[in-house]
Amino acid sequence: RLANEVVDGLYKLLADMASDPNHPVREKSEEALAQLAQELKSDPELRDRINQWKLEMIDNPAIAQWIDGIWENGRTALLKASRDPNAAMAGHFGDALMQLGNSLQKDPILNRQLNRFARRAVAGVVSSYGDNIVKLVSETIHSWDAQTITDRVENAVGRDLQYIRVNGTLVGGLVGVTLHLIGHWI
Repeated sequence: RLANEVVDGLYKLLADMASDPNHPVREKSEEALAQLAQELKSDPELRDRINQWKLEMIDNPAIAQWIDGIWENGRTALLKASRDPNAAMAGHFGDALMQLGNSLQKDPILNRQLNRFARRAVAGVVSSYGDNIVKLVSETIHSWDAQTITDRVENAVGRDLQYIRVNGTLVGGLVGVTLHLIGHWI
């Protein structure tokens, strides 16, 4: 019961910090993280200690088992949610996503930081794997036959494809009639 109260208190604190950009604990956390980042840049001894700690954690079988458990639970939850679209936004996960969305809308600093992180991540992935991504997409598309391409386009465009076909036919017919009339008139 005490553990539940502590977890509930931490959850409320995190929710308050997420919704209030001027929350004192949030400001202190951001200051501490900025100071740590500065120290990591300037103190090689600290970098070595943290790197050593990281390597020890990676080598620890209990940590590996814990990470495997997290991965397996996450994978199972994602598979379950993908099979039931209504479940994706239910429960704690849905609440967390809604809080994140609200925080991103209300907090320009968090929004800017997330955008910066996303840009850096995409740039890193593209610089590291860009050629492989292009090769994979090209090889995949080249392996498709005409029916597969047709199915993909129809699925992507959906009902609008019929409107596109009708409009194409009407426009093509009007252009043909117009050219025919111009030919007869000249």
